[in-house]
Amino acid sequence: MSTGSPTNQSSSFNTQETTASTIILVVDDNAWNRETLVKSLMEKGLQVVSAENGPRALELISANNFNLILLDSKMPKFSGVEVLKKARVDFTPLELPIIMMTARGEAKDIIAALELGANDYITKPIDFPIAFARIQTHLLLNKSFREIEELKQNLGDKNEKLERANRRLNRDLEAAAAIQQAQLPDVLPNFPGVNFAWIFEPHEKLAGDMLHVFPIGASKVAFFVLDVSGHGAPAALLSVTVSRHITGLQGDANHKLLEHPQKMLASLNQKFTMDNMGENFFTIAYCVLDLNSLELTYSLAGHPGMIHLKIGNVPTVLDKPAIPIGLFDNSIYTEEKLQLTEGDRLVLYSDGIIEALNPERVSFGKDNLKASLHRSVTNQLPESFKKVLQDVKEWCKPGRPTDDLTILGIEIKNNK
Repeated sequence: MSTGSPTNQSSSFNTQETTASTIILVVDDNAWNRETLVKSLMEKGLQVVSAENGPRALELISANNFNLILLDSKMPKFSGVEVLKKARVDFTPLELPIIMMTARGEAKDIIAALELGANDYITKPIDFPIAFARIQTHLLLNKSFREIEELKQNLGDKNEKLERANRRLNRDLEAAAAIQQAQLPDVLPNFPGVNFAWIFEPHEKLAGDMLHVFPIGASKVAFFVLDVSGHGAPAALLSVTVSRHITGLQGDANHKLLEHPQKMLASLNQKFTMDNMGENFFTIAYCVLDLNSLELTYSLAGHPGMIHLKIGNVPTVLDKPAIPIGLFDNSIYTEEKLQLTEGDRLVLYSDGIIEALNPERVSFGKDNLKASLHRSVTNQLPESFKKVLQDVKEWCKPGRPTDDLTILGIEIKNNK
């Protein structure tokens, strides 16, 4: 469970496990960048091959069995995106992880690369410790994938090898879970007159839920909760990809998109379709708060209605039915406004909260959630959310919730 900020988790990486027979291809037309990165990787015990342009990179890819490619997105004549397109004709993201290297602020290039099948990206100038952590994660997952593929071809000794692979995969999933946790806001931004808090409790090691809070310029803050259909690694990878896509749009050029929830949801629906999400889709509640006027603008895409708690009033649910992201190209999303005042609370949550079942197969529901939040309205936000999770788990006993449990809340401070 995480409240306010996640507990630090060690990501059980074993460098020797992933470097003994690992070959990485570094592609960059800048000789200094290329040689610096090659040297740093070799110092970590990795075998490294380099290419100075796109055509040379494709020659090496066809002739070698690389475990991972670090690919510069901007190269003359033959860009990294073109290399990515051609590589994905023959290799899936699991077979050949590709991490794009982009300059800061190149949001469009990042989005295009992720849509074409890039596994991840790192920005220049490269912070090598962070880059190496991401490299290790994808190498571990690639190693597990290759071992499992080998097991399929060697059924004679499958039991012993499969057990080893499962143990290794569990360690890799724990590492991937740590990476996913790192995408959450470790320290919530401090905004005058506003408190934020959150709880994020995956049902399994990896979650399909994701949340974030981030400033838009000097006077607005955006926050969202999203929930990807399904479970396990595919849902988790998609949740991280979507979250990083949204937060990666920060910058003056994209303020207009980030400031308008309706436009943001329409943009997401065009970029993330079921065709490129592996038949997955996701729901989202996306909000923007003006810190000066305390006016909230929000849009929902198939997500449970947020709960508004106002001092002295019964909690209300802000339900606005809409189609989840990715189902239909022509889905229409609306934008609503809500004036917040001192003492108000607004709570976003995933459907794992309200769909938790008791032994009689009755769901916890929105009424119980409203009642739980109302009972703890005098508590600080983190404590209130802990009590909600306690109520949900009590409801499920002797069983347990069968989905991720996520809550994100905002409170307008009462300065009196």
